[in-house]
Amino acid sequence: MKDNQNEIFPLVNEEGTVIGQATRGECHSGSKLLHPVVHLHVFNAQGDVYLQKRPEWKDIQPGRWDTAVGGHIDYGETPEDALRREVREELGITDFTPMFIGKYVFESQRERELVYVHRTTYLGDIRPSTNELDGGRFWTMQEIREAMGHGVLTPNFESEFSRLFLDEAKKEKYRLLTAQIRALIEGETDVIAVMANVCAAIHETMGFFWTGFYRVQDDQLLLGPFQGPVACMHIGFGRGVCGTAWKQRETIVVPDVEQFPGHIACSSLSRSEIVVPVFSRNGDVVAVLDIDSKELSTFDDIDRQYLEEICQLLIC
Repeated sequence: MKDNQNEIFPLVNEEGTVIGQATRGECHSGSKLLHPVVHLHVFNAQGDVYLQKRPEWKDIQPGRWDTAVGGHIDYGETPEDALRREVREELGITDFTPMFIGKYVFESQRERELVYVHRTTYLGDIRPSTNELDGGRFWTMQEIREAMGHGVLTPNFESEFSRLFLDEAKKEKYRLLTAQIRALIEGETDVIAVMANVCAAIHETMGFFWTGFYRVQDDQLLLGPFQGPVACMHIGFGRGVCGTAWKQRETIVVPDVEQFPGHIACSSLSRSEIVVPVFSRNGDVVAVLDIDSKELSTFDDIDRQYLEEICQLLIC
């Protein structure tokens, strides 16, 4: 079995207006002819996400896991009609309520698509097509995070899902966490008490491996309040990730601690790390917030942004 390379697709501009037509073969030949597709992300009541497995005979990304429903809009078809047709054909679902998320242009070496993105929460039976798919199942958010970047998922799904769902969920969690911390420490003047509750709130909410503070004491960092396994008690100025963040007076994100020169291994289970300086009102570094993860590349600009905002609440 294989895709019909003579199937006619509409060609569109970035607003979605039809400006012509071309065959599937022409659109997927590297011509970058912009053609429209529909995507539906299917969630269950637990927030897990259904992914389909693409058959090996597909001409694009064979054998990889992909968005629950994804398909081309036929020439003369509306995005809404195409979505319902694709959902019926691929998953056997007819009674669902889609929510339109937005549209964007996706480009790879082989093609250029205008993607209409939708989501739905569905509690009924899913019957994946045996002709179009190699099955499917619900994935937890953690499973999706762990699979990213390892050739298991399609690049299109990874970029789309990260931007529209993982990133937004992470931001919302940080927004709630920041509000909680602001309320927790309001009016408290004891810095140890403040740090204790801050690292406890971060650790419990985000589920990191190790979360804690090192306080500046003379020419070294001294272990302060923390959550997690036992840790190094003294770190010198400019040593390791913590000492370097102190010296450089800036946040340091380390995707792989084994690649950081002079990394101090308090635990062999730590794989990635972020360290954020805490400043006094006169601009001196008085502490650093150190967070470790057991996974590689855990921390990104979202973590940096919100953890820096949290540390600004500690200015004393």
